[in-house]
Amino acid sequence: MSNILFSSTGCMRCKILKKYMHEIDIPYVEKNIKEDGKDDFQKFYRENRKDIFRGSAGVEFPVFTDGILIRQGLAACIGYLHSGKKLDGFVTVGILHEDWVDGFHVSDGDPEYAKEFMEILRYIKNIYKMKTHIQTNGKNSFILQQILDENLADRVIMNVIGPKEIYNKTLGKKVDMNDIAKSMAMVPKFPEYKFETTIAPVVRKNNEISYMTTEEIAETAMLIEEATGNKRNIYILRTFDPEKSTDKLFKLVDVMTPSMLFPYRSASRKYQVFTDIEKE
Repeated sequence: MSNILFSSTGCMRCKILKKYMHEIDIPYVEKNIKEDGKDDFQKFYRENRKDIFRGSAGVEFPVFTDGILIRQGLAACIGYLHSGKKLDGFVTVGILHEDWVDGFHVSDGDPEYAKEFMEILRYIKNIYKMKTHIQTNGKNSFILQQILDENLADRVIMNVIGPKEIYNKTLGKKVDMNDIAKSMAMVPKFPEYKFETTIAPVVRKNNEISYMTTEEIAETAMLIEEATGNKRNIYILRTFDPEKSTDKLFKLVDVMTPSMLFPYRSASRKYQVFTDIEKE
């Protein structure tokens, strides 16, 4: 049998995934890493280290493989078992614990498969009453509206990439800013929420690279104010980590320290008075 589920004792997400696999009649072999599956997982991890996420608390479980692909975390595993690779982007590995489930990204998936995405979100939220943490950059606002209408999110984090020009440059294609504004207006309606912006490098004219400016961050904060009609949203500014960038050009930029964000915070507070810098 090629379906293997690596689980851990006391892992609620592992229990939910096992129940889901039973419900849809998917056979599998379970290997508990706290029991007789420890050696098997260590070997599996050594052979697939680049495909397995390991956070500050260690490897996140469950980890599922069908012998071809590996999926990790409740959202990513159920998404794959439900729809194959169609939901890639919508669901990724989560890092939250206890009764929270994350790894849901409204904007990163193919909107053609929104129906399938909503089905697994309903399953996790309505059947198991887990608290759900949703991320968005503003795209696919119609999906966020469905999530709001059905009370399927307990917390929403919106990554506001920047003003219009930065959105287009970062995402690599023309972005519908009306779509972005609709998401912004919805975000404060969820039980918990915040806006975030990473002060990231941008490719300028003549292919020069420089960090976003304080003026661009002020424009970004103004977008939030205009969309929400509120200057008092929680708005967090984050530093960019070149080492984690998938763009080779951005790996060469100088590291910006948190203290260098003070001018950005000051510029932003004209439009979002609660702007702060992410704590290390």
